[in-house]
Amino acid sequence: MIKIKVIQNTIIISGHANFANYGKDIVCASVSAIVTTSINDMYVVNKDSFIYTDDGNELIIKIIKEDSLILKLFNNLIELLNNLEKDYPKNIKIESEE
Repeated sequence: MIKIKVIQNTIIISGHANFANYGKDIVCASVSAIVTTSINDMYVVNKDSFIYTDDGNELIIKIIKEDSLILKLFNNLIELLNNLEKDYPKNIKIESEE
């Protein structure tokens, strides 16, 4: 199961969806596409307003400077992941501590 924690202006993503085997898992591919696109968009808009790390086990995105467009992209990322969770509740779990 992919576990996603949303804590204030931070998203922590870990795990594997286990929808299918590695390389054929459409849920993992969807999460990867959503996150990669969002990070790339945020980077183009204001690369100094956020940081992200990916150690292979956990990906963390953190807003470090308030920027209205970055916050919109960040909130859109969360909304897209929420929609995916609704479609695949056995494969994605989102916890919010806001």
